[in-house]
Amino acid sequence: MSTRTFTRQQLEAIGIPDRWTATEGNAAEQLHEEQIDTRRWVSVHRLVFRAPDDGIAYAVFEERGLTESQDGTDPWGYADEIKAVEVEERPVVAQQWLPVNTPRDKGLGALLPAWEAVYEPGNVSDYLIGYMNHQDAATGAAEAWMRSQSEVTGRLEWTEMQLRDGDEYDRWFDLVQRHDDGIDTGTGITVRHRTQTA
Repeated sequence: MSTRTFTRQQLEAIGIPDRWTATEGNAAEQLHEEQIDTRRWVSVHRLVFRAPDDGIAYAVFEERGLTESQDGTDPWGYADEIKAVEVEERPVVAQQWLPVNTPRDKGLGALLPAWEAVYEPGNVSDYLIGYMNHQDAATGAAEAWMRSQSEVTGRLEWTEMQLRDGDEYDRWFDLVQRHDDGIDTGTGITVRHRTQTA
């Protein structure tokens, strides 16, 4: 972090914090000022200015009295030297709480991709392999996950299951391992598509 130390007299001569103290032709350009804290008797402000001698922007912290009883507050806390930090203007993304323009959709469809790959071992809780935006991505992720968990000895095929109207899902595929001896093995892996609500 690049810094510069100013004396009280140097800041006063360039009009920091009060512009009227600047000597003619030597005033700093005040770029930004914001209150960043409040203490019992003073408020703390961050002041950004461009120094006239080197053209660099600096930030300093100054204190201001909160009431007329603190009118004599020293802006630099009675320090003889004030450390200034070299700064530059950059765009910053800020989080803000703003009014909602449209009603919030409380369903999963608004939050998650519609396709999900799940391992359902039967006697224990389902294991979510992942959410995807497309069927091919979901089946690919499911097959890759299965190969990472066990040896695949047969051909992997997806079988579409029949669903009833009103189900939570409108498409459902089970992964089956087909063997040359004619015996098919269920894998417990499912890819399904959540019913989209309008």
